[in-house]
Parts: sequence; structure tokens; C-alpha cells
Amino acid sequence: MVAVRSDTLAWTVATMGALIAAAALIAVVVGGGDGSDGNPAPDDSTPLSEPVIEATDPPVPIATTTTSLPVSTTLALTTPELTTTTALATTTEGYTYVPKPATGPNTIGPGGALTKHLAEDIASAFGFDLAEVTDALDRVDLPPEAGGNPEGWLAPGTYSRGGGAREVVQAMVDRRVSQLEARGVPREEWHEVITAASVIEKETYNQNEKPRVARVLVNRLAGGGPLQMDSIILYPIPEDRIFTTSEERGSEQPYNSYRHDGLPPTPISAPDEESIDAFLDPPPGDW
Repeated sequence: MVAVRSDTLAWTVATMGALIAAAALIAVVVGGGDGSDGNPAPDDSTPLSEPVIEATDPPVPIATTTTSLPVSTTLALTTPELTTTTALATTTEGYTYVPKPATGPNTIGPGGALTKHLAEDIASAFGFDLAEVTDALDRVDLPPEAGGNPEGWLAPGTYSRGGGAREVVQAMVDRRVSQLEARGVPREEWHEVITAASVIEKETYNQNEKPRVARVLVNRLAGGGPLQMDSIILYPIPEDRIFTTSEERGSEQPYNSYRHDGLPPTPISAPDEESIDAFLDPPPGDW
């Protein structure tokens, strides 16, 4: 009985040892190691959590790139536009906004036109009745070059009110003739010079801009064809404005600078001496 029990115990121990060794081998093959690198085999939850973390890593830079593109695009589009607008409005070299010169006591500002309210301005500046001024304009002694039309020949400036409306209006015409003579303008060019200067005056009241406007006008005249200047189109229109309508630009009226070539048939305003000088000696340029 004792011998049998010893054999049985020995077999049992051997069998259990084999089972333990087999279990260890299975753990090594399936679990990826038994801690030979110093780390225990992961539990069942680890393989599930690690792929989820790895799967979310790639979208992070994608999301960042997508978010940054609209921001950089917006900055590229809007920043230069704002900067350009500010520069044009406030820092353009040589440009200062100049409103239309106002009349004052015994003073007539440049740029007025008889088709607008120049006669009223003269009456107001000198304290005349409008009828007096209108009568004076009908009776004034004009040079032949004016063709009987005082438009453009009433030189702006300050005058003495030593007489009535006729004296003041005649003094304005005489001053204009003196300005042309002092500059040595040939009489056959008087009408052209006064007409061109009146366009320059109506295009801008900024004295710094007048030479460049004169060059634009001279270049367009040299090239022939329509001048395409809205100031000319607006001459027969009583309203004071700077923009024209498509109907006005398409009309056949004689002052339509989009339909008719060259200078208008008459002056369109009362230019000052700076406008005359700008046309007589414009700066070089291809404006």
C-alpha cells in the first residue's frame, strides 16, 4: 500500500508540473511575453483603448490646418484692402480735398457758370439786384473772341464797388483780357485757352492737381476724339453735381463730351489764373 501511494504521488506531481509548464508556454505565445522585458502582459481592456487613442491622433493636425486656412485667407484679403483705402483717403501725395471757393463781399470765386448761379453770386457779393446784373451781362463790351458770350470772360477775384453792376461786370471782362495779354497769348488762341482753362477749373479746385489735369486734357486733345469729361456734359444742367447719367452721356446735346470731339463750343466756367497757367504750361506726363 505504501509503494502504490508513492508511485501515485510521483505521477501526480509530474503531471501537475507538465500542466504548469504548458500553461506558461501558452501565456508566452498568446500574451506576447511573460514579463521578460520587465512589463507584465496587458489585460483585456488595453488592446481596445490603445487603437482608439492612435486613431484620433492623425485628425488633430488636419483640424488645425483646416481652421488656420480661413483665418490666413481672410487676413490676406481684408488687410490690404483696408490699408489701401486708408492710404488713398488720407495720404495720397499732393492731394487735399478743396471745396468750391465761396464768394464774399466784393469777391467772386472761380468756377462759377452763368448756366448755374454766377449771376446770382455777383448780385449777392456786391449787393445788386439780379435784374441789374442780368442787364449788365447783356450790355457788357466783350472782345470779338468771346463770340458775344460772357461765359468764361468774367475773371474771378475782388473788385471795387465804385459803380453799378455794369461797371463791375465790365471790370471782370477787362481783367480777363489783361490776363491773356500779360501771358502773351495770341488773340487767335484766346477762345481755346479760356475754354480749356474753364474745363480744368471745373474738373478740380485743388491748385496742386490743376497741372496734372491740364496734362490729361492736352494729351486727350492731341489724341483726338471725345474728351469724355463729365464736367463738360453738366454745363447746360442747372443742378450742381459731379456725376452724369447714362441718358446724359448718350444725348446729342453739344456739350456731350462722350459724343463730340475736342473742347466744348464755349467755356463752361470762370477759370482762375492758375487754370490758365496750367493749360499754357502743363507738366510732362502720359496721364
